[in-house]
Amino acid sequence: MLPAFLHRYFWDHPVNQVNKETHSFFIIERLLELGNDDAIRWVLRSYPQQEITEVVKKSRVLSKKTANFWKNYFRLNKEEINCLQTSSQKTESIYWPC
Repeated sequence: MLPAFLHRYFWDHPVNQVNKETHSFFIIERLLELGNDDAIRWVLRSYPQQEITEVVKKSRVLSKKTANFWKNYFRLNKEEINCLQTSSQKTESIYWPC
């Protein structure tokens, strides 16, 4: 069960069913993107750095702004982060006029 102060970030899920261990990717991803200072501190205390960096690398949901922040914070390479890679849909617009 998550602490009560985090419940507002999971408005779209039954919070009593969000499990810290089994839903760690989802929780970390959501809080890195939407969390305030207290939520971020909780993530950094509750999960190992390696698990958090894996979420930053693999997530396709994080905004570019958020991904860039965590890239710099953890000193990751841009090439490692999925959501910072050029989308194939964006490259197609070169060949097809909008």
